[in-house]
This record gives sequence, C-alpha cells and structure tokens, in this order.
Amino acid sequence: MYNADIIIALLFAAILESVIIIVGNVFAIFVFWKHRNKLKRASFLLINLAVTDLLVGFTESIALGPFDILEHLKETSFNNARNTNISTAFQVAFSCASVFFLTLISLERAYALIWPLRHRVASTKGYIYSATFAWIAAISAGILTLLAVYDILDFAQWILAFGSVMVLCVVTICVSYLIIRKRLNCRVPAIDGAHNRQNEPQQNARLSRTLFIMITASLLFWIPSIVIYSTHYLCFRCVPLLVLHIFNLFRLANSLVNPIIYSFRIPMFRETFKRLKLCKEIYN
Repeated sequence: MYNADIIIALLFAAILESVIIIVGNVFAIFVFWKHRNKLKRASFLLINLAVTDLLVGFTESIALGPFDILEHLKETSFNNARNTNISTAFQVAFSCASVFFLTLISLERAYALIWPLRHRVASTKGYIYSATFAWIAAISAGILTLLAVYDILDFAQWILAFGSVMVLCVVTICVSYLIIRKRLNCRVPAIDGAHNRQNEPQQNARLSRTLFIMITASLLFWIPSIVIYSTHYLCFRCVPLLVLHIFNLFRLANSLVNPIIYSFRIPMFRETFKRLKLCKEIYN
C-alpha cells in the first residue's frame, strides 16, 4: 500500500502544473495572435496547439481539484476512478488534439522548406480544413473513449486502435523532421532578389528549428506516459498506481514545455516579456 502523503503530493503537483500550463498557454495565444502577421499562416496552427494545451491544463485542474483528491484516494483502482469520471474523455480528446496539431505543424514545416514557392501561394483554406479535421478527430477519440469506459465498446480493442493512430502520428512527425533536418543542412540560395523574399527562407528555417526542438521535447514527455497508460489499461496489475501518477506529470509536461521553449527561442516572446516588465515598472 502506497504512502497517502506521496499520492497527495503528486496530485497537488499535477494541479500546480495544470495552473502553470493555463498561464503559459494563455500568454502564448496572446503573443501569437498579436504577431500573427509576422508568422502568417503558421500562427494559425500554433494558436490551435496552444488552445489544445490550454484545455489540457484546464481539464486536468478540474479533474484533480482539491475536493477530488480524497475521492481518488478512496478508489480501490484507477479503473474505478476512470469509470466514474467523465473528464477522462475530455483529457483524451484534448491530448489527442495536441498530438494531431504537432503532426500538422511538422507537415506544414516540411512543406514550407521543401516547396517554398507552393507554400507561399498556398490557400488559407487548407489550414482551416486541416485544423477542423484535427478537432473532429480529437473529439471523436474522446467520444469513443467514453463509450469504451462504459463498456459500450471493447476497451482493449479501442486501446489498440488508439495506439495505432498515435504511432502513425509519431512516425509522420519523425519522417517529416528527418526531411526537414536534411533540408536545413543544405544551404539553399534565395529564391528571388527581393529583400523580403530573401529573408523568408531564413525565417522558415529558424521557425522550423524552433518547432523541431518543441516537438521533440513534447514527444519525449508524451510517449513514455502514453506507453505507461496503455500498459495499465491492458494489464491493470502491471503498473503500480504511484508510477501512474508520476507519469501523469510527464503527460502534462507535454503541454507545459511549449511556452517555455517559445520564450527562449522566439524573439517576439522576449520582446513581449520586456514590454510587460516595462509597463509594470511604469505602473509601480
């Protein structure tokens, strides 16, 4: 039997992490929206990713509120808690949406570097349609999870299908960024003589490197937690409850790491920090 104090500490750590996720991604949405003209269409996917991460933090903070901690400790198993908590479906939906948008961003960056001319004249409708499809797929995953939780669908089969989709997303991301890395290592000359057009390939390359770091960090946190969760659902006794709570922190870190990397790698974030600090000093 696990020490109740350790479980409570991990649950409160998850709540604190969720609050930081909410604050960080609200700030990321604000910065991306304010500078959307600089990032152009790429900002549309980044804003959607920040929204999904914000919803992950918001849902987790509700699911693991202080008043629910005792209920989690009273449950004899994580499966029983899951069966009585509809928030599981929302957590799965928003986590899937985060992975889907990471996949779309990797594909968009590969497209921007491999076919820069086509990317430059690409229609905004393609971004809207792809984002809409990602949200529909994520919501569908949440609904199917809810049906599996209440034994309307076979849970083991759903986990297998869910895992297959996630593996496909990870493979797509890896292949995309292998192509991007190869492209970044090749110094491509400017496409035309205009100054703004000369800088565009360099801006695409810098943004691609930043997003490559962000997606890599997200996957490093996300993949181990998904493996642990899937193993637990298929074999309940294989994963101790304490380990499950520890890896829940890793799952949440997937939504926390993005604003941190943005702040170090993207100049517009540093500029916004400086302006907020200056406004605070003037106000004081």
